[in-house]
Amino acid sequence: MALTNAERQRRYRQKLKARASGEAAGDLVRAMVDRAVAVLWRVRAAAATEDALIVPAGSPADLPTTPPSLDAFRATLARHPASLLALCRTTLQRSQALGLEERALLCSLLEIEAALRLSRPRQP
Repeated sequence: MALTNAERQRRYRQKLKARASGEAAGDLVRAMVDRAVAVLWRVRAAAATEDALIVPAGSPADLPTTPPSLDAFRATLARHPASLLALCRTTLQRSQALGLEERALLCSLLEIEAALRLSRPRQP
């Protein structure tokens, strides 16, 4: 069933209201994490074996250097959620393959993490 123009506009206004009120914060952060995982996977998959990112100490050793697929990479990060933030920091410090928007996305995730811990964000 096709939506009328009025219905589309109503839904759009509801989404804007939810974003402005903070109700959609969880959804926005989830979308950011999905985009960040795709960026991290692309950077890791594109890195040559000798130039692959090294997972920082304290992170799980079972993160493969070059993940076989995005889904496998996402599943590995789901088993070890703290690795996502460590990988964001490492990628920001060591990768030259990031675009400006990708770098801003990873920095934003680290700022959200710092806000949730009631601390100042670390400088990458």
